[in-house]
Amino acid sequence: MKLLCLTPRLPFPPDRGDRLRAFNIIRRLGSEHELHLLSFIASDKERRHADALAPYCRSVQMVPLGPRRSAATVALNAWRRLPLQALYYRSAAMQRLVDNTLHHQRFDAAYIHLFRMAPYLSQQNGLYRIVDLTDVISSELARSMAFRGAASRLVYQVERPRIARYEREVAQRYEEIWLVSEHDRQLLAAQCPGANIRVVSNGVDFEAFYPTGQVAEPNSLLFTGHMRVFHNIDAATFLAQEILPLVRQELPDCTLTLAGADPGPEVRALASEPGVTVAGFVPDLNAALNHAAVFVAPLRFAAGVQNKVLEAMAAGRPVVTTSIVNQGLAAQPGRDLLIADDAATMASQIIGLLQNAEERERTGAAGREFAIRRFSWDVVGERLREIAQTVHPGLPPARSDEELERRLSR
Repeated sequence: MKLLCLTPRLPFPPDRGDRLRAFNIIRRLGSEHELHLLSFIASDKERRHADALAPYCRSVQMVPLGPRRSAATVALNAWRRLPLQALYYRSAAMQRLVDNTLHHQRFDAAYIHLFRMAPYLSQQNGLYRIVDLTDVISSELARSMAFRGAASRLVYQVERPRIARYEREVAQRYEEIWLVSEHDRQLLAAQCPGANIRVVSNGVDFEAFYPTGQVAEPNSLLFTGHMRVFHNIDAATFLAQEILPLVRQELPDCTLTLAGADPGPEVRALASEPGVTVAGFVPDLNAALNHAAVFVAPLRFAAGVQNKVLEAMAAGRPVVTTSIVNQGLAAQPGRDLLIADDAATMASQIIGLLQNAEERERTGAAGREFAIRRFSWDVVGERLREIAQTVHPGLPPARSDEELERRLSR
């Protein structure tokens, strides 16, 4: 098939959740189909990354989109019904590029990453349009309201209904919608009967994340994530200020490392808490994971599948997280990971693991096996092949579940 791909950020380097997903989907689609990528870039420095996408994309065209210009666009168009983040990516230059590309080339389908890019193909009713919503963002925003400050709540009281309305509109008007979890699929399907909504989950790179066999630092905890994202800021603060002190009452030498790019002032301030290190960007995340005795992801609001948890499981780390996170994973609590939704219970789960090496080993191994079985990018690749057959009948069939299971167990 010949596919047009639209992304709000250049999907390289794959260093954060949205880029990671877009890159891996494009990499797998590009191995079997002809892809032409149109993407925004924040600065001309990003143009050098086009070469890294060349093995998967026949062409890569980029449109600069600076924050000042985007903020002005939002201010001038705030009266419109579109979500503010869709307005942020509103660009006449991108619309001209999309229209010109479609005028000169014929495509079998389009892959649109995130709803903020959907308006560029809103009038192309003859094209099979796949919108990768990834998550039902309106649901995450609803859960986050109780944790936001007054100014932020005011903004999102306006923005959340816009997002919810636009998610429904896209699901009903576009040919196919992708979400990362069955939980999110059910949420959106309940609002949009008849919409074509599929689950295309995230995956994890098992060549990059694996147990190294090194001995973990005793009584050490790790949390990772992009530290400008609100749910990560909240989780890091909750962990450092409410959970860790309870753990240290029992284990005074317990330490916590917060690893992730772009820590803002709220996260940097956590380094003043006893036992807390704010590491910032970590070049070898697998080594950091293997160095930690327990991985903790106390997200109190989130959507979809959390890559950070998949990476920890792939590295064989025992994971303690929340039921909100496990909605996207559907792992078995007590076997694949441990679940707790308040500080006291989470501290108790952490202490139990830190004091029992055998239980850490068992939980880590079970979590890795679960991740391999459910979240390998090979599994995602087979799902993409299956979907491609429905768009373009006559393509080679996807491998059977039994054949795929044999490949993954090698």
